[in-house]
Amino acid sequence: MDLRRVDKIEMIVNTVRIMDYDQVKEYSLGDDTSLTENLAIGLLNPEDFKNLNLTANANLKISNKYGSVIIKPIQDKNVPIGIINMPVSIWANQITGLEKSEIVYKNLSVNVEVTSDSVKNVKSLLNII
Repeated sequence: MDLRRVDKIEMIVNTVRIMDYDQVKEYSLGDDTSLTENLAIGLLNPEDFKNLNLTANANLKISNKYGSVIIKPIQDKNVPIGIINMPVSIWANQITGLEKSEIVYKNLSVNVEVTSDSVKNVKSLLNII
């Protein structure tokens, strides 16, 4: 992988169940704010964070042939370089799709770019559907 710093890069997204970022817990015990803060996220390796020139206020726009979504990046040294782990949620669903009658939600090839655009809350996403 080219380690030059860029503002746009191809990566792989996996939707995963994460204990601290669980949609059932957030829907049951949270509110609109906690849903967005805890589910509209992507866990990235610190090297990817650095290579994308991410700052504390920046977000990521993730897009592929199924759709696009804006999320808040979080550094996690346990995530391999080139991978983004997203909690299973309505945000992750924006970039999943169907192929041969199967839901595609792992190893999603995506374009990732840094953005100052805001993360949409759950009500805004529901209005898009």
